[in-house]
Amino acid sequence: MLKKRGQGGFPTSSGMKKFWSTAAMVAVALLWGGAFSAQSAGLRHLPPLAFTATRLFVAALALTVVAALFGIARRGKVQPRAGEVPPAARKRLLTGGCWCGFVLAAACVTQQASLRYISAGKCGFLASLYIVIVPLLGLGFGRRTTAILWAAVALALAGSYLLCGGVSGVGRGELLILVCALLSAVYILIVDHYAPTCDCVKLSCIQFFVAAAAAAVGSALLRERWSLGGMVGAAPFLLYCGLGSSALAFTLQIAAQKYLHPVTASLLMSLESVFAVLGGWLFLGEALPARELAGCAVIFAAVVLAQLPARSRKRG
Repeated sequence: MLKKRGQGGFPTSSGMKKFWSTAAMVAVALLWGGAFSAQSAGLRHLPPLAFTATRLFVAALALTVVAALFGIARRGKVQPRAGEVPPAARKRLLTGGCWCGFVLAAACVTQQASLRYISAGKCGFLASLYIVIVPLLGLGFGRRTTAILWAAVALALAGSYLLCGGVSGVGRGELLILVCALLSAVYILIVDHYAPTCDCVKLSCIQFFVAAAAAAVGSALLRERWSLGGMVGAAPFLLYCGLGSSALAFTLQIAAQKYLHPVTASLLMSLESVFAVLGGWLFLGEALPARELAGCAVIFAAVVLAQLPARSRKRG
């Protein structure tokens, strides 16, 4: 169908919103994909838990500012006073924020640790398997699946086989990022449970503070070495991961998904894995051999295929 156009053949305001939302979602994928290179470079200065705790704390502070700005923008509307917010709603928000924070911290730490052993591009593509894992975990909650999804699972396994160089090629780094993909899938299901009834920005603020605290405690227990010199050296990468791939990308995602079909949004976000490979090549000098590139292509096909069953869902 042709898009509706206004006077002079120009797109309507609805068409422009979809255009800018699409551009914003591509920017989100670019920010997320570039984060793999930034995280890999950050490991030269800080150990995994220390880097994760600091970047999440930066993200928490940035999102607190975003939440405050959203509050100012809504001042003209009728808002309930703090004392009128039901205790059950506050409890649900805090509970959801804590669960999201703990799982997010575990996912971020395993991803950060995997970069000690594998390239940023390889890490990005294996991490994207969460898109295939999510509907599989949904089977445990009675959610129906389709033959297309099982085909996507088969493709994902084949792509992972090529990317890892067979079963014998699965080392510590590959295992860590596969655990990260599983944790990311669990995280998405937890968010799916709490987000519809919670303020998304507040929920994200709480989750980032909880995740930062959890990573900091883990760093202390493992006696990781923090140093002022390491913090200074890692500062550009911490700011990119904290402000860019976390706070900014999260805000853009919320704004963009308002005008995009969920399937379209998911497909655009899956470009994260492609940008991860490009970022590793441009900034870290990483190059994947032909077999691993073929594995990346097969995994990307699986990620795209996994979104097709969602076309029948209606937008909420």
